[in-house]
Amino acid sequence: MVGRFPLMFLLVSHLFVSGVMSRNFTIENKCDYTVWPGILTMATMVFPTTGFTLKKGESRVINVPSSWTGRLWGRSHCSTSSTGNFSCATGDCGSGKIECSGARASPPTTLIDFTLDGPNGEDYYDVTVADGYNLPLVVVPQLSGRRSGRTCSNVGCVVNLNKTCPSELRVMGSSNKEHPIACMNACDKFKLPEFCCYGEHGTPETCQPTLYSKNFKNECPLAYSYAYDDRNSTVRCSNSANYIITFCPLITSNTTNNTISSASQSSKETNGGTKQKSSWKLKLILGVSAAALTIMITIFVVVIVRKNNERKSDWNDQNVEAVVMLKRYSYTRVKKMTNSFAHVLGKGGFGTVYKGKLPDSGRDIAVKILKETEGNGEEFINEVASMSRTSHVNIVSLLGFCYERNKRAIIYEFMPSGSLDKFVSENMSTKKDWEKLYDIAIGVSRGLEYLHNRCVTRIVHFDIKPQNILMDENLCPKISDFGLAKLCKNKESIISMLHMRGTFGYISPEMFSKNFGAVSHKSDVYSFGMVVLEMIGAKNIERVEYSGSNNSSMYFPDWVYKDFERGETARIFGDGMTDEEEKIAKKLVLVALWCIQMNPSDRPPMIKVIEMLEGNLEAMEVPANPFLLAQATTVPDALEDSSETSAFFNPSHSERDTRLTSEDAIHFSKEVLQQTVEESQHGSRSS
Repeated sequence: MVGRFPLMFLLVSHLFVSGVMSRNFTIENKCDYTVWPGILTMATMVFPTTGFTLKKGESRVINVPSSWTGRLWGRSHCSTSSTGNFSCATGDCGSGKIECSGARASPPTTLIDFTLDGPNGEDYYDVTVADGYNLPLVVVPQLSGRRSGRTCSNVGCVVNLNKTCPSELRVMGSSNKEHPIACMNACDKFKLPEFCCYGEHGTPETCQPTLYSKNFKNECPLAYSYAYDDRNSTVRCSNSANYIITFCPLITSNTTNNTISSASQSSKETNGGTKQKSSWKLKLILGVSAAALTIMITIFVVVIVRKNNERKSDWNDQNVEAVVMLKRYSYTRVKKMTNSFAHVLGKGGFGTVYKGKLPDSGRDIAVKILKETEGNGEEFINEVASMSRTSHVNIVSLLGFCYERNKRAIIYEFMPSGSLDKFVSENMSTKKDWEKLYDIAIGVSRGLEYLHNRCVTRIVHFDIKPQNILMDENLCPKISDFGLAKLCKNKESIISMLHMRGTFGYISPEMFSKNFGAVSHKSDVYSFGMVVLEMIGAKNIERVEYSGSNNSSMYFPDWVYKDFERGETARIFGDGMTDEEEKIAKKLVLVALWCIQMNPSDRPPMIKVIEMLEGNLEAMEVPANPFLLAQATTVPDALEDSSETSAFFNPSHSERDTRLTSEDAIHFSKEVLQQTVEESQHGSRSS
């Protein structure tokens, strides 16, 4: 008997210590369907279970080791096959059983990471959507005392996938293909370094949040959204708390602080808070029912009247938010950001751009207020939707938008060095920095190549011009103003166009008439070539020696080509150039002449343009004369001025034969010459 006492003492001591030092995880399912939680232990310590079934409305309390490290997630749409293999449509761990047995969750999955009793004796926990999102959940610590700040706070991510997840990232269910069951992360979808944070994007400095991760960060500010997200997304707790993990908490709107607070209030009731009496609830219901009925009738009448009085719009609030993945601001908030529109940066055909500051960070921003219009906002939606799907160093970053009926604004990063046309005119009117011009051309070409080939959806800009290329503080060029852009299917090459779009002087011939060829991404290539010629000053040089009178002029690419062909480059570039500068200038001219070929099929794609710019000058061939007929045209003495530089135009040859004729080429050259003369008479156009 005496010999057994130490053994019994050790057993009792172990049970006592185990009961005191362990924690409780209460896992509850408030979804309208069954959830199968999965658990992965990162250390050698054993967790009581690695997976189980949790039906609708059920909860389970699990005794967790006090110093456990691991992750927890939910699986949905699970089933067992005829051969006994268990699998799930989301969060599957691949074990073939309900127990995951050490296997990890397959993305897309909403994950919870725990480190209990970590450094300084604190718990560390966070919710991450960096691997995608499949189930809404909230983590709430159970505490006996008060807490303050970020210590022991609630964290979670609760979003509506129908509104939040971009269409290209949605995972659709097999039974109901109209509603998504999960949202993929951009890395798994596109497998590009900038989305996956590897290669040159593999450090915290080079791996920046994309528009996809920003989308979830806006909805779930307390959750991790990408690999190098702010470490403040990890919550610390030093109270040795127990935790409640809720799938599909009662509040299923956007996961803001209010949402988390609502979940916290629910947990307080679980922790012993008093429930309200049924009679009180009944009185409340009866007390407001009459008022609620009156309000509902009033709202119904107002909606009917408004629908009858307003013009029907294809772009209502619901489908705008489905297309655009960015933070939306009210017009009142926009007005406050810009100090009541005090600082004007520029004006254009579509509106005015103002300087402002973001209210939270104080970051400088540019706010473009679009002109009020009675239309359905197609140009606005084009610009916002296009830019919200881009993430590239040579594309202006869109930070938010405002859409309140005919009040529309676009908020994007501020470019302190202004537009390319102003930069060139102010800094290179006397002496050109050819290396800087070359760097700018490379940057713009990379931005266009990204839009055409590596963006989520192929985007054709249709309004590439110096005014729409902005320069940051490091003189890095960024393409902006997507008001005329068109989103295409990834494999789509030919674009159906009902109207011409763009700015005279940069519009490609096929936009003017289908006799030149089909409209495609090659239309941007033409505009890029014209921009390069303008950068090096060729477009602004007066040339009349090829014609017989002072009021006549040649189509300027034609004389640029002739001078280049004769080796008379000094008349294009000027004297006093070094050999290296002359090589750069010749390369820019050759690339531009290739890009402005009349036939779209003769123009190189942007990936080839980059290769030509980065390659050896000796390896480049001289293209054919871009102005096939090389005919002189006469410019009238009196030209009609037009204030509209960027708009839609009706093609004048839509019903004609598809053969390229002399009349087509001459008509097109007249339009370009007219615009060139107008610019020389009236100055550079506004952006």
